[in-house]
Amino acid sequence: MYTKEDIKKAETIDIIDFCDQNSIDVQSDNERYYRLVEHDSCVIDRRKNVFYWNSKGKGGNIINFVQEVEETNFMGAMNKLLDENHDYQKNENVEFVVVPYEYSPEKEVEKFDKARDYLINVRKIDAELVDDLHDKGLIKQDKYNNVLFLWKDYENIMGCSEQGTIKSEKFKRGTWKSVHKNSTANYGFNVKNGEPKHLKFFESSIDLLSHATLNKKKLKDTWLISMEGLKHNTVYNYVLKAKEQLKDTPESVSLCVDNDKAGTTFVDKLSLLEVKRKDGTSYSMKQELPTKGKDWNEQLKLTVKNREESKKRIYKQKQLER
Repeated sequence: MYTKEDIKKAETIDIIDFCDQNSIDVQSDNERYYRLVEHDSCVIDRRKNVFYWNSKGKGGNIINFVQEVEETNFMGAMNKLLDENHDYQKNENVEFVVVPYEYSPEKEVEKFDKARDYLINVRKIDAELVDDLHDKGLIKQDKYNNVLFLWKDYENIMGCSEQGTIKSEKFKRGTWKSVHKNSTANYGFNVKNGEPKHLKFFESSIDLLSHATLNKKKLKDTWLISMEGLKHNTVYNYVLKAKEQLKDTPESVSLCVDNDKAGTTFVDKLSLLEVKRKDGTSYSMKQELPTKGKDWNEQLKLTVKNREESKKRIYKQKQLER
């Protein structure tokens, strides 16, 4: 049995140092946030020494983390953390140095063919939308043929997310996916159409573009924002930014997340908050979940497939009537 002192000692161990010493690959989003390479929905907040596994809807301290990653119970996690063969760093001794994000334009290429083909023909994103955002410098292609989604704040590039275009078995989701190191916290890929009167938040840049394709004629005065996961602080940041521009809070905030347990839990928490407006009225953030498939890209693909099948049926019917 472990004492309260043993548990307190285990809780002080730095999660990232534990990962480093146990060959658990992590990638850094910035000095504070990390994520597991093999499970990128598992985000580690190093400053608070906690984790949140978005796709599972689970989180907690380092003991909970070891239980999840090592698939063990409380005793197994404690045995691992207090193993005398390891000298783990205490989280309180970690020095946090904020390194500002610097975009490297030399990674870009002038060509946009591979990125464009992937977005339009594989992901079924509207061609006009893709070309427009490329012309505006929001979407680019790098030398590895990855799609680059630039996180712009006016003319400043705050960060960047990458989406691979080549399938490979070594990637959990089939293609490469990453966020540039030191990308500014609480920002994401975003597209603004007119004034930011209506805010819509998504889990990924692809979902954002998928929703925009499905609702192309309903985007007036709408700000579409990718959180690159499920991040409360990204929502708060952009609501405040919209308020600065409008001199009032936005008229609506929609959480367009995945239709799964993690997504609905995220919505349930944020929908408890009231957004107050200048005129004294208030409203709750609303959920806007895909009804076909788990995420907005699945919904888009199914919609396109159904549309194409319908066209084929109509064509065949006309041929028979001749």
